[in-house]
Amino acid sequence: MKQPIELRRLRDFGQIVNDSFTFLKENFKPLFKALFVICGFFILIGIISTVFTYMNMSSMFNMDMNSYDAQSKPLEYFVGAMVSAFVLLLTQAFIYLVTLCYISVYLQKNNTTPTLAEVWGYFRYYFFRVLGSSILIYFIIIIGFIFCIIPGIYLGTVCALIIPIIVIENSSFGYAFNKSFRIIKNNWWLVFGVIFVMSLIVGVAGSIAGVPISIITVGDKFLSLKGFKLPLLIIFSVLRNILLLAYVLPAIAVCLCYFNLAEEKEGTGLLGRIEKLGKSNDDQSTLPAEEF
Repeated sequence: MKQPIELRRLRDFGQIVNDSFTFLKENFKPLFKALFVICGFFILIGIISTVFTYMNMSSMFNMDMNSYDAQSKPLEYFVGAMVSAFVLLLTQAFIYLVTLCYISVYLQKNNTTPTLAEVWGYFRYYFFRVLGSSILIYFIIIIGFIFCIIPGIYLGTVCALIIPIIVIENSSFGYAFNKSFRIIKNNWWLVFGVIFVMSLIVGVAGSIAGVPISIITVGDKFLSLKGFKLPLLIIFSVLRNILLLAYVLPAIAVCLCYFNLAEEKEGTGLLGRIEKLGKSNDDQSTLPAEEF
């Protein structure tokens, strides 16, 4: 029988990327079950908002610019686009957090598949802490980009480790912020490279649905789709929002970066404490103690 993937160990760039796909393959069914149950409502809302947004956009491209509707449609489109973007960001954040919670439970159970109830329990526990931390992270990155693009990119890469540290170590934002700077020292390019490659993969996956939607919306007048436009928009909107689940890959990869850097900086001592905690706690759903 094949042994489950060991999370806490040293990896190079190629191993991090390969093991991200391996972990996803080994945990595909239980992980995506948790994702659909916890994030399913927001995926559905995202589908609806996407359809309405692109229908309004299509109407703008095909209307008579001298008509009365030409004055109100841009406002409708803008409001719809803002709602759609907000739902999109919220769905991405939920997918990211569910994946981190799944990995955290997986680690606490000594590489055993988590149950849906355990993942949901972790999700509820960390939701508001992660929400507040994410707002702070966005402000930090924005400030970095205001001063110059390079500091923004640097801070964005470092801050990518903060949320995984909070969830996996059950820590505060301050502790995670300091630790992310400490463990990424001399390894910034490794983390940046992993994030870049995984983001590229997610971007390509998203374009599978995004490009056809744009073509249908802008080229409706030339394609003569007639009654097929709405069904096609619905189909590709469903596909576009389902493909958001590809964000599990960057989440897994960033976690593996964290495990790699933590193991390199802290050695086997941390692994021993985690294993001891798992053996001394019969209740697998109990959250790990905070570390400062």
